[in-house]
Amino acid sequence: MNSLELLQSVHGYLAALSTAALIHPALLLRRGKPLSRRNVWAVAGAAVTTSATFALGIALYGDYRSGVKRQLFAASVRAGLAFETKEHLAFLVLCLALGATFAALSAPAARADLRRAAALLFALAAMTCLVIVGLGAWVAAVRDFGDLSAKV
Repeated sequence: MNSLELLQSVHGYLAALSTAALIHPALLLRRGKPLSRRNVWAVAGAAVTTSATFALGIALYGDYRSGVKRQLFAASVRAGLAFETKEHLAFLVLCLALGATFAALSAPAARADLRRAAALLFALAAMTCLVIVGLGAWVAAVRDFGDLSAKV
């Protein structure tokens, strides 16, 4: 296993973890109660996990573009387009997660509506993240960094 394969695997596992991390604050905030310290940690953890997953994806993108993308499209145009879709949805998840985090952490104690809105944003981010995890697993099954080392 080369370093790119390892980073790709970490990226995939972090994405799955991000899905769970995004569900947690969605459930905590759905009633609109003020945040406890533990809930603040859950909200912040979801934002950090999602941001780290996105950042790792960005870090891998250059090597993906130069080493895998052409072979992926040659193997399956659908898989190539699924990867492109996954990229755009990942940016949506990042925006939803950071927006939900800002809404949840900055909401005054009397604004339960803002915390419920944050819960909805977290839930939308989690559902979209789940779709991304599925797309990413399928794309990696078609062509990944491991295919490069097998051909060299």
